Amino acid sequence: MKFYDTILVLSSGLLSQSGLALSKDPPLPPWYPLKPWEITKLHAYNPRDAPYGANATGLEIVIANPSLIAAGPAPHASGGGYVAFSNSTANCVVHWKEDDQTPYGHTMATCDSKTNGATQSEWNITIEEIQNNPVHYISLSFSLAYRLHAYGSDFYKSMNGYLLAEVGDNLEGRCDAEGFCEYNLKNGSAPLLIQPTLFECKYACG
Repeated sequence: MKFYDTILVLSSGLLSQSGLALSKDPPLPPWYPLKPWEITKLHAYNPRDAPYGANATGLEIVIANPSLIAAGPAPHASGGGYVAFSNSTANCVVHWKEDDQTPYGHTMATCDSKTNGATQSEWNITIEEIQNNPVHYISLSFSLAYRLHAYGSDFYKSMNGYLLAEVGDNLEGRCDAEGFCEYNLKNGSAPLLIQPTLFECKYACG
């Protein structure tokens, strides 16, 4: 006997639970375009000791997709509507130093993600640029991939989003006399919002 995790189905604005086989895509649901991701923690530091040696950068980030996203159409036998990917939160911990093996633009699978029910999520982070002139700023890209097997079909979506965090805008911090630098989200700036864009999709692609 197989046991199945909870599958979310959105039908006429109501949230329900169900199961069976897919029909042709109905019109897109009203929550498109994609709603923003939220960053509630960003801690950046230049540690004295790190796995990658001196002058490495450490990042601790909490990012979330707080919204349900349509995975694909639910079968008419279950009431129609859409199967939905559940919301997802990730904790990303990065120790990074620019070199030949990890240059700018290097994607790192260092995010521990959590979702509810049968949805599987995978978050990745890419270090685009970290500079100190004229002020300290951090340029990052994030990707989120959702997978869900339901009603005999494999639903999939991947999205990308970009963040620029800069001291004086949405970051605050300083360097001490020994050169140890530390930065956090500026007081009152959380959550930082990132507008995702759809990159790859199977079903309900818009």
